[in-house]
Amino acid sequence: MSVPSVAIAKDRLKNLLMSDRIQCTQDMTERLSKDLYQVIAKYMELDPEKVTIEITRNDIHIKYTGENH
Repeated sequence: MSVPSVAIAKDRLKNLLMSDRIQCTQDMTERLSKDLYQVIAKYMELDPEKVTIEITRNDIHIKYTGENH
């Protein structure tokens, strides 16, 4: 499946703006997201494709779109 370049550019811009707002690098936010995922995965089975972690200056939003058991 091919991702249009517009979607890629939009994603990159969103990440750049987000990292600027929270005053940390994109690498730092990615590492924080991975760490959060790993901690949660210790306690529950997760499909990484269904987990979204969004970090802003004021909040951290973790969304899991998996099935409820």
